[in-house]
Amino acid sequence: MTFAWEQPTAAVAPRYAVDYRFEEMAALFQSWGFKRGNAERAFSAVYRGGINDYRELEGILPRGLLDRLTAGAMPLDPVARVEVSPSEDGSTKFVFHFHRGDAVEGVFMPFGKRTTLCISSQVGCAMGCTFCATGVMGFRRHLSAGEMVSQVLHMLKASGGTTGRGDRVNVVFMGMGEPLHNLDGVLAVYDILTHRHGLVLSERDVAVSTSGLVSRIQKLGGMERRPQLMVSIAATTDEARSALMPVNRAWPLEDLLKCLEAFPLRKRERIMLSYVIIAGKNDSDEDAERLAAMAARFPSLVNLIPMNAHDDAPGMIEPAEERLQRFYRTLLDKGAFATIRRSRGRDVAGACGQLVKLQVASQ
Repeated sequence: MTFAWEQPTAAVAPRYAVDYRFEEMAALFQSWGFKRGNAERAFSAVYRGGINDYRELEGILPRGLLDRLTAGAMPLDPVARVEVSPSEDGSTKFVFHFHRGDAVEGVFMPFGKRTTLCISSQVGCAMGCTFCATGVMGFRRHLSAGEMVSQVLHMLKASGGTTGRGDRVNVVFMGMGEPLHNLDGVLAVYDILTHRHGLVLSERDVAVSTSGLVSRIQKLGGMERRPQLMVSIAATTDEARSALMPVNRAWPLEDLLKCLEAFPLRKRERIMLSYVIIAGKNDSDEDAERLAAMAARFPSLVNLIPMNAHDDAPGMIEPAEERLQRFYRTLLDKGAFATIRRSRGRDVAGACGQLVKLQVASQ
């Protein structure tokens, strides 16, 4: 089976500073005749210092290197402009317009001393999940590493946060797109976010959410360093899941569950199972019992996510609170570790499943 996302995409030119892993930047600087230590200072300035102009590094980097950088050898930011929509619940939706002409959305969510940043990995999505607004866009292209990293940097700057220190920051690839379609790019971002000269995030504070691409999950599991794994389940039978998530037709539930059973977990690590719960679709007592049985097959945490209604999913709404609590209690009674994760940013269309950008931004 061949998917649209497996087709080659055009290379991004030029490469921005935030597209480079540290070793790539160091090798480039050395090819220009400058010492590796200059890459350490530049890399930290881009990520932790949040510089807006290379001229801020006068006296820190050699004049010859600054001349190259300010002349455009490595532009700083792939984002042309940002739109901000604050929510009444304290979260903020961002729209990132890129110089390439596309736009994606991300969400900033503060939780006391912990902040979660939900970022996008693609423009559009090929998966076509019926409860997700992004699916109506279809797949347009992968984001570059820099286009993903820049979402993090802009959200932190807008919040007044400092990178690499202070309160705990979690980054989750749960925005627009299927992160494991863009696995190489996502792994580059993971390396940048956790690098000691970069944002210095904890390796366990970066997570990817997938619709269940078995071959890519297996590849991720073989990585020496990798983000946490989150898997969207959404239904407990193949018939129901195939109706909600077309990916199930390629990799049915049993194939997915066997893959997750074999996934190499680190000490005290669990696979997070996301279950978008929809009234009349997947919220029965039997669904709860089957979901609990699935979760018992490997160390897991079930996140129940009440459906966030939107115009592109007519008739799909969250269950009544009584039904939701009954489903949740059944999971607990059956021995599952579970939480109810109520989405934030609903009033600005920034909740799970509501992210979509149908118009292409102007250059």
